[in-house]
Amino acid sequence: MSSFKAHINDLLACPDCDLLLEHKHLEPGRKACCPRCGHVLYAPKRNSVDKTLALALTGLIFFIPAVFLPIMTLDTMGFKQAGSIFDAIQVVYKSGYFFVALMVGLTSFAFPLIKLSLLFYVSLHLKLKRYPHDLPLFMRCYKHLDEWGMLEVYMLGILVAIIKLHHIAHIHYDFGFVCFIALLFVALASSVSMDEHEFWERIEEEPS
Repeated sequence: MSSFKAHINDLLACPDCDLLLEHKHLEPGRKACCPRCGHVLYAPKRNSVDKTLALALTGLIFFIPAVFLPIMTLDTMGFKQAGSIFDAIQVVYKSGYFFVALMVGLTSFAFPLIKLSLLFYVSLHLKLKRYPHDLPLFMRCYKHLDEWGMLEVYMLGILVAIIKLHHIAHIHYDFGFVCFIALLFVALASSVSMDEHEFWERIEEEPS
């Protein structure tokens, strides 16, 4: 029974065409592709856990100033008005658009924070070689939330606002803008540096 289980664990299915293939260890920098459809099955990355842990921690450090500090200050005829991401959520809510405020709050605040926290939790335990029973659940939650953290979309909204307002107001970029840009790049880098295949392999290891 144990040999059969080990044999099953050595197989993987292509997510595109369902072809069963034998799992083989690859060196970082190489990638395994499905021979039938060409889909990339996995591509090992060097020091994935260490890099992901460092980036997740950096993202959590940048998160609070990026959300709560003013991003821009608009100066129009001597009148100045500054705003942060959290201020934008409050303004939308007070305007009566409760559902829009909820979605903006979830996608620009709650989901990115939960994603970074889950990624930090999982990578930290893998780094320390600790395997609590909730580790697979947190990993799955991170993957489900991965497509809901829309910091890039919020950045596009900021760029559109800058393009529309730069003719009628002088724009001062505050420290929150720098933190938000840093948070955006760190969040993207953490997703890129994460080797999902390696993470799942380590999670499935038996505790020593």
